[in-house]
Amino acid sequence: MDILVLRLIHIGAGALWVGGVFTFSLFVQPAAVAVGPDATKFTYQLLHHARLPVAIIGAAATTVAAGILLLVITSNGLDADLLFGPSRLGYTVGGMVAILTFGIGALYVFPRTRVVERTIGRLLDEGRPPMPEEQQLLARTGRESRRAGWIVLVGLTVATLAMATASHWGLIL
Repeated sequence: MDILVLRLIHIGAGALWVGGVFTFSLFVQPAAVAVGPDATKFTYQLLHHARLPVAIIGAAATTVAAGILLLVITSNGLDADLLFGPSRLGYTVGGMVAILTFGIGALYVFPRTRVVERTIGRLLDEGRPPMPEEQQLLARTGRESRRAGWIVLVGLTVATLAMATASHWGLIL
């Protein structure tokens, strides 16, 4: 695959990933919490019908896969001297942080969004308010997701800054 096309895929999917996480974590989720029970239908629409978490995790997987391919291609099959040399260290560090961040999102945040989606879907289907144990589940899951969301935001920021710094100094992949 042409490196230019691979870079465009990597950058485009990365922009969707970072933008989706920032928008959801900094604006949508806090607004839904502030609105309270009235945000239930909106949240369900976003999670279930619009499939925002699936789009974000798909963009993340695409970004990571394209990034790994770029590193393999441009480092002669992951040659350690090239990967950890001064001209590529920013990309290597950024890539490792992005992979860890993807892991947190895929293995920790995404399953929690599915719990919220299923619980809200059941409540809407049954046309009833949440029972106390369901309220506790939604509140706990929301807190866990918000904490993990901040970790993902920090990871994405570090990864982006590491790669942008490498690019800024003309250390082209």
